[in-house]
Amino acid sequence: MKNAIVFGGSGFLGSHICDYLTQSGFKVTIFDKTKSQFIKKNQKMIIGNISDFKKVCRAIKYQKYVYHFAGVTDIEESNSYPMQAIKFNILGTANILEAIKKNKKVDRIIFASSIYARSEQGGFYSLTKRSCESLIEEYSKIFDINFTILRFGSLYGLRANNFNTIHKFIKQGIKNKKIERVGNGAEIRNYINVKDAAKVCIKVLKDKNTNKYFNIMGPEKISVKKVINLISKKIGVKKIIYHKRKVPDYHYKINPFTYKVKEAKFMKIKNQIKFQSGIEEIVNKFN
Repeated sequence: MKNAIVFGGSGFLGSHICDYLTQSGFKVTIFDKTKSQFIKKNQKMIIGNISDFKKVCRAIKYQKYVYHFAGVTDIEESNSYPMQAIKFNILGTANILEAIKKNKKVDRIIFASSIYARSEQGGFYSLTKRSCESLIEEYSKIFDINFTILRFGSLYGLRANNFNTIHKFIKQGIKNKKIERVGNGAEIRNYINVKDAAKVCIKVLKDKNTNKYFNIMGPEKISVKKVINLISKKIGVKKIIYHKRKVPDYHYKINPFTYKVKEAKFMKIKNQIKFQSGIEEIVNKFN
């Protein structure tokens, strides 16, 4: 039986991945800050934080596959508390990679990134995802760690967290008899059901997907307004309010792949020290 650990396995996507891994014959360990509400009898639970390096090392000791789906996943939270996002997303990822480096049994890390990683939107959340991808790439080059990076689009489905957009719309409609949205609803998304996304996370374990990058998105482009109209009809809500105030800059309007490294100009220096003179200056210091 193959061993797999899911960091963030109590969460929205992570819990579904644990389900499919178990169904596929894996021995599953869940590592998260809180006990999973969806844990199965034949799954192991470790309560811990990815900022605890020693605990992370112990957790992956006998694992073949490491799913890294932990960290700060809420864009609003990341931009309100950037140091927290940096600590858990970037430093937490570094802890997991260092632990894998020490443990030669791990075959691959599967990392939950985001399409925001390649977007100019997303603020600190986007920055942390890009940084994590870069960390994984360098650890792979220098320490021969295999990886698969999954850039997720907009997820929806059962077990969603409170900041999930569709979850919020449905909850608002049922509880308040109205649905509210900041913006005009023209934003475009490619929603994918969390169960379909979780199945992909198992499928990528095939050897041909090693050291590859995948965008995990739904096939259909759909406006947020259309989503709201669909939900309102399903639950019988007639009151829909669009707040026309400016949408935060870190939310994208259309699925983004806009991030590019900024070009730098060359700075001219007058009376620059000649290289030979600079070397002589250092040699003379030693004599």
